Amino acid sequence: MNGVAEGNMDDVILETKNLTKRFGELIAVDNVSVKVKRGSFSVLFGPNGAGKTTWVNIITGYLKKDGGKVWFDGMDISGLSAAETYKLGLARSFQIPRIFPRLTVLENILMAENSDPGESFLKAPVRFFWKKIEEETVERAFKILKIVGLEDHWDMLGGELSGGDAKLLDVGKALMSGAKMLLIDEPIAGVSPSLAHMILQRLRGIRETQGVTVLIIEHRLDIALKYVDYAYAMAGGRIIAEGEPDEVIKAPEVVESYIGEKYRIR
Repeated sequence: MNGVAEGNMDDVILETKNLTKRFGELIAVDNVSVKVKRGSFSVLFGPNGAGKTTWVNIITGYLKKDGGKVWFDGMDISGLSAAETYKLGLARSFQIPRIFPRLTVLENILMAENSDPGESFLKAPVRFFWKKIEEETVERAFKILKIVGLEDHWDMLGGELSGGDAKLLDVGKALMSGAKMLLIDEPIAGVSPSLAHMILQRLRGIRETQGVTVLIIEHRLDIALKYVDYAYAMAGGRIIAEGEPDEVIKAPEVVESYIGEKYRIR
């Protein structure tokens, strides 16, 4: 982990250079070089099979790359596991939220805490060592629940939450872990338009108040593009356009590969 990403690391939090992944004869990620600005709220979109999820899985250590490099927050993380990238502050949220359905919302948040002295074999029997820290941890968990809009549901079981609230709980867990960047797979898939707007408003608020960088993978561009400040379009394993959302959506390559001639952003 001694490599340093190219460019000004005050501005770039995530960078991939010539990232490549093959599955047999299929090149799922084809020489992808991308920089994500620190503190941005961006979207990655493209047709099914474009390589979006594979790219994210390589970055976060769920898949091994076949070529290229990945830097996060100035560190070369190319060979790290998912657990190691998570500890560095790069949090992945899946399309189907990974929550504990039989634990309460608060307990789910607390499970994401990385350092709990009460779990230490030596310190656990002596309450003095961990009582104050545990109280502070619970207080921080309630603050995070307020940030994601679940403070009134703290005592509900995770399995009782709506699909949209479960996705917000997944985001809350990432924040509790100390995430610097959130990679979120389809946060508004399968929810009503009003709830979709609420989820994206929450995510934008998290970016603005917590300074967390947010990158979402999303298909519902008619909603998502109203909230993001940068867009990446992917097709055939390559980034075919990037920049201001209104410009990317009009790029000929994007229209041809994904949107279709009749699509108009409103």
